[in-house]
Amino acid sequence: SAGGASGGGGARSLTGLMNQNAAITGGGGTGATGGEGNSFGEGKGDGYTWSQNSEEVEFRFPVSAGTKAKYVKVTFGSKKLKVVLAGQTLISGALGGTVVVDDSTYTLEDASSGTGKELCVTLGKKEGNTWPYMIQNDRFETTNIL
Repeated sequence: SAGGASGGGGARSLTGLMNQNAAITGGGGTGATGGEGNSFGEGKGDGYTWSQNSEEVEFRFPVSAGTKAKYVKVTFGSKKLKVVLAGQTLISGALGGTVVVDDSTYTLEDASSGTGKELCVTLGKKEGNTWPYMIQNDRFETTNIL
């Protein structure tokens, strides 16, 4: 039933964006994410989840509760991304679109599941388009939307 999701109008897209922001800022965590009618896209990669809207792409990596910012190294490029935690590369590769490096950042947050932390990497999109894929992870294969 996910095939042929609606073409969406402005109102539906805005609602999706508002719901996504509510999920990101902490909401109750029950069913705030999930598929049908989501015109922006979200999904899972190997060891992370991702979401995108017209303005940004977000990668979330579950990390242990003791993780400190000094263990994290994120290298932002206009068309590539590398995330290293305590010397281990979590993700590295060519992105599915162009980012504005100055609009990209990362944070360590308490996990929405209530245990551990999440490393949240946010990339500001240069164009407001939907990326056909998130990243061609050099460690593995392309992470597609579908």
